[in-house]
Amino acid sequence: MQAEDVKIILVLASWSSGSTSVAGYLDKCGAYSCPPHVHTVDERTPNAYEPAEYKQVLGLCIDEDTLQPTPRASAFEPFFAGWIAKQRQKAAEAGHRFIVLKHALQSFMLPVIMKIEPDCRIVVVSRPFEKIEATRARRNWAQSYGEAGARLVYGMTYTWLHENNYGYLVVPYERLRSEPELRDEMLTYLGVMPSPQQRAAADAFLK
Repeated sequence: MQAEDVKIILVLASWSSGSTSVAGYLDKCGAYSCPPHVHTVDERTPNAYEPAEYKQVLGLCIDEDTLQPTPRASAFEPFFAGWIAKQRQKAAEAGHRFIVLKHALQSFMLPVIMKIEPDCRIVVVSRPFEKIEATRARRNWAQSYGEAGARLVYGMTYTWLHENNYGYLVVPYERLRSEPELRDEMLTYLGVMPSPQQRAAADAFLK
């Protein structure tokens, strides 16, 4: 496996959307999720499946409360170019064909990400705003992590993808949990082919 053969999967969604489950599912199916990961205080999702360094730099470039660029936003492009090259090499050395990247703020950096990695495969995780807000309230997180932030994240996501003619698969979170056929569709779309053991572990993780 050569580093240039490793494909990038972007999981695009707001916080509280189920994107952690989707990224974790793809990790269990054999994608490389660029550890070490961020860990949370939520006992239901202790592992956020977000690369710690990636999250840190995204947070320096986009304010998590206002979801507006910071004066340091221009630092993301040189960071990402070097960082993703290193992650590709690590993934290849470990025998992974795919990298999965997940974080709500990456939607605001799509122009840079797709400039550097134009062949990304994209999954958009959808969930009703009411349920996103209920999850935010349960976690006692800031407003940007609920419905208010989700409307901005999804607005940015869909607008940029449409305006720039990128294809993507929308995966409704609740249906993904209950419908194995939708998981099959997602894996086929992405080209991910887990072993029977990986698929069994991934299905168990999602439930």
